[in-house]
Amino acid sequence: MYEYEELSEEELRRRRAAARRRKLAARERRRKKRRRQAIFRCSVLLLIVILLITGIVKMITGIRKHFHRDTPTEKSTEQMTDSTTEEPTTEAAVLDTMENMIAKELPKDRDAALSALKLQGENDSDIQNIYENAAVYPDKILQNLAINSEMKQFVTDYPSKINIVFDGNFTVDVTKDEVPLFLQYDERWGYADYGNSIIAISGCGPTCLSMAYTYIKQDGSMNPVKVADFSMEKGYIGENNDTSWALMNEGARILGLTSEELALSEENMTAALSDGKVIICSMSPGDFTRNGHFILIRGYENGLFYVNDPYSKARSQIGWDYERLNTQISNMWAIGK
Repeated sequence: MYEYEELSEEELRRRRAAARRRKLAARERRRKKRRRQAIFRCSVLLLIVILLITGIVKMITGIRKHFHRDTPTEKSTEQMTDSTTEEPTTEAAVLDTMENMIAKELPKDRDAALSALKLQGENDSDIQNIYENAAVYPDKILQNLAINSEMKQFVTDYPSKINIVFDGNFTVDVTKDEVPLFLQYDERWGYADYGNSIIAISGCGPTCLSMAYTYIKQDGSMNPVKVADFSMEKGYIGENNDTSWALMNEGARILGLTSEELALSEENMTAALSDGKVIICSMSPGDFTRNGHFILIRGYENGLFYVNDPYSKARSQIGWDYERLNTQISNMWAIGK
């Protein structure tokens, strides 16, 4: 038989109270556990919702940017490749686009260029990589990249290609009804010497004359390297790598082209283009340059001139109003057969 301990009434009350406290404590622990679990589930759900909303916003933004940016570009490409189906951009759209692509001031030194590239690199991994390896690039390369992101592939490949000899012994493609757009920083010739610089930096003049020669003569042999070599041989480049205007008249004639210096007027320009010629322009500071530059005018449609800018593919894909161009043209030459 078991012997049971007889407890006093006070002891029973005390034990019952202790048991109740334990039950309440256990209940409170369970309640807190359930609350933590509920908070965790809510947090996960909220995070999922935020991620979904962010993804949707980015998708919508991307679609809007695509239609805002790419649709005009596609039309402009058609304008460049087929003048018979050219659909000029409206004046308002052209002006809005121009403001985003006009020439910028070259950074004053290497540090200023690096500061600009650091900011750009926050949204562009290629430029970020160039910034992180800036020690292998000369100042001029970094300064030009800072104002022209179109050059980033050229700059990326600069260390491996700058010491290659570019002899110009190649031909470029010829299209009968299209003036080719040659960019100075095209890797087929951009690393080639021009004066004490390279074509990518200082070769706008030879690049423009190469475009004119290829189209007018229907001959792909005078690529920008060949024209740059010709310019140096004839002394058409100065000590500061400025190409002489003589390349566009005397030089063009030596190469078998006609060259007529035009007085500045919309009528003279449209007449030359109607005769099948192209116009090479020396540009003063403005939309195309903050120093000096050469561009080629290839066509005219519905009140807009279409240019080949050897330093900017973007500026070569829109139409330009005469009133915007005329204050920036220092001189111009109609180049023909």
